Amino acid sequence: MDKYQGMVYSEALKFTKNPDEAEDITQEIFLKAFESLSIFKGHSKFPTWLYKIGKNIALSKARKEKNTPIDSHQEFNPNQYQDNRWSQVTLEIENLENEMKQKVRSLIARLPSIYKKPLVLYYFENMSYKEISEHLDIKINTLKSYILRGKDLMKSWMNHEEK
Repeated sequence: MDKYQGMVYSEALKFTKNPDEAEDITQEIFLKAFESLSIFKGHSKFPTWLYKIGKNIALSKARKEKNTPIDSHQEFNPNQYQDNRWSQVTLEIENLENEMKQKVRSLIARLPSIYKKPLVLYYFENMSYKEISEHLDIKINTLKSYILRGKDLMKSWMNHEEK
């Protein structure tokens, strides 16, 4: 926690613009990370994983703020417009991510099952190479080859569609 607290706090401060709220969010992020530590597979670096947790918490807070009824007697807050802009940007990013996820799912659906099964098990079911090779009864090097070929095929399709 000591190693990453500064990074997490500074990101939370960028989002909230309020030191007290940033401290609360930092604690919330580390609590969520501690609770989820058993599911951290190491596919990404730990700081990247923490950042993703923080981003999800920030998006959740932005959604809650968006649904909060406006009190007509509430004091004018000049930062409110900045917060609304941040909420809009985070929602746009979330929409783009959802579009990309949908695109990836449609590309995976087009793959021959020899490539599709390993990719789904590895990326969506978070199974290790060893688990997948046992599940599909194939050698690990063959499995790695199938995953690589499946990804290459999907990249090729994406590049062809962009042109």
